[in-house]
Amino acid sequence: MLADPLSYHRFGSRRASCPLIFLSLVLTAAVLFGLTSGAVPIPASVLWNTLFGFEGPRQDFIILNLRLPRTLLAALTGASLAVSGAVIQSLLRNPLASPKIVGINSGAAFAVLGCTLILPAHASGLAPYAAAAGGLAAGGLVWIMASRGQTDAARLTLIGIATGFALDAAVEFLLVTQTGPEFSAPMIWLTGSLWGRGWPHLAAVAPVLTVLILLAFLLSFRLDLQYLGPARAAALGARNRLERGAAFLVAVLLAAISVSVVGVIGFVGLMAPHIAMRLVGGRHWPLLPAAALTGAIFCAGADAAGRAIAPPVEISAGIITALLGAPFFIWLLVTENRSQRGTG
Repeated sequence: MLADPLSYHRFGSRRASCPLIFLSLVLTAAVLFGLTSGAVPIPASVLWNTLFGFEGPRQDFIILNLRLPRTLLAALTGASLAVSGAVIQSLLRNPLASPKIVGINSGAAFAVLGCTLILPAHASGLAPYAAAAGGLAAGGLVWIMASRGQTDAARLTLIGIATGFALDAAVEFLLVTQTGPEFSAPMIWLTGSLWGRGWPHLAAVAPVLTVLILLAFLLSFRLDLQYLGPARAAALGARNRLERGAAFLVAVLLAAISVSVVGVIGFVGLMAPHIAMRLVGGRHWPLLPAAALTGAIFCAGADAAGRAIAPPVEISAGIITALLGAPFFIWLLVTENRSQRGTG
């Protein structure tokens, strides 16, 4: 668990404008890095001229039709995963929580592989819809089972972990028992790749994800109350079941829709909220925007790095974030255990 809620809110009172400006500048640099990286390196001068219409059609096509929508999509889905993770961590009052812990990623992966098995001829077109439906179904199932009690944090966490393990086992079973060329695309998708993503993919999800992120921002004060715990939140006038349900639905939708278009990019929903909290504190109004910017930096930077490391070979963004996230998770687990022993 995080620190005591009272210290959490005192820590959240620091000024957040400078960190938010800093994160915005870093995100701008990550986007520019994404526009210049790839099998065809683009110098900064050529990028500048292309953006203002002074270069030829080849550079225009590479930058404006291939790299710009892909980089913007990476930033948007990274922001969505980060906001989803921050909301889930707050609702569960668990710093180790993420969209993965409530089974969203596992549900999406299982749905995509199931769709490939049942409808192989239409799997590529149906995969995004199957992923969104699977993520929503898994998150909804976790919430419904937990709601039979008091939807407390511990119950929701345990049910989410159990559901995720069951779905992961089903995914492993499908991967072991099924072979064929139709499974190559889902395998790439499972690694969290933005290969082949363009303006149509961005246009399909940008309006919905933007609205959901704004809704999460609007729920900031209610999340502050919910973090105090059900009893204290109710004493301050909160409608616990309604507010927690609405926030959880927004978090699940953000993660499921993101996973549906870019695949399983892990650890963003875990890392970004923690980094944001260290920069702006614990109150959700600065925390959620900072987490969104941090997540956007992670995904846009990971996608650009994957294209820059060994061109023309592309390393999936999900592999890059996993390489960063695994040691971060271990460090977080160790520091959390130390803090619990110190307060125990």
